[in-house]
Amino acid sequence: MAAHHVVALVFAIFALPAFVFARWLGDGRLPLAGHSGMTVRDKALLDSRLARLMRMVGVATLATATGIALWGDDDRRLSILAVVMVLVVNGLAIAFVYTVARSKRRARGGHG
Repeated sequence: MAAHHVVALVFAIFALPAFVFARWLGDGRLPLAGHSGMTVRDKALLDSRLARLMRMVGVATLATATGIALWGDDDRRLSILAVVMVLVVNGLAIAFVYTVARSKRRARGGHG
């Protein structure tokens, strides 16, 4: 087994927690810390949105693992894959922050 296949396997394993957390969020099993002032409906909506974003993180990680497995010998493609992965993950991180901030603003009576 080539070294890039081992790295791809590690990336695939690292994707599993994202799917587990997405499931927990979707089931409402990850409570918000402290009193958020959110209604049950608003919290369920936030959980649903965060679960979808977590699934996207898992899919991005699996796609990276696939790219590493397929293109492990091509440095140019791996460099492009790394840049795309950084952009996607940072974009998803911004989406997480925006989603939570919008939900908190809406809970405080703002327009979200």
